[in-house]
Amino acid sequence: RLMHLHELLDREASSWEALMAAVGRVPQDRRTEPGVVPGWSVADLVWHCGYWANDAARRIESMVAGKPEADDPEAVWQKTNNEVAEESKAMSWDEVITRSEAARERIRAVLSSLPEIGPAAESEFSDETFEHYDEHTTEIERFAASKPGS
Repeated sequence: RLMHLHELLDREASSWEALMAAVGRVPQDRRTEPGVVPGWSVADLVWHCGYWANDAARRIESMVAGKPEADDPEAVWQKTNNEVAEESKAMSWDEVITRSEAARERIRAVLSSLPEIGPAAESEFSDETFEHYDEHTTEIERFAASKPGS
């Protein structure tokens, strides 16, 4: 059965809180240190989540407008991921958080505005918000528990 709007929004909020709690366990000076996943820092991963939430908001809007987009092949989104990681390296920590929070607000607003939430919109929302946050929360928790330079 499809999840209802408030359940989806609750899941998104609690997963974001868990992600931010994991981030909070990483000292400020280590948040731009690569190595959470190869070549990527905490800041890179947070903006990566923000970027894809924003992109999913756009995709849901396209769906609603009757112009659904085909899924990009893996090579395309890998290239996008690399570009997004480059973007975050040029951003301050505050900017990473502010822009990621804005992306969350956007996708939550887009979902909330739908007359009904179909399976495609639900899947787009789930994949790019709480399921995605949860995946990276685990990596950031592992990094937070590691010693600097290890």
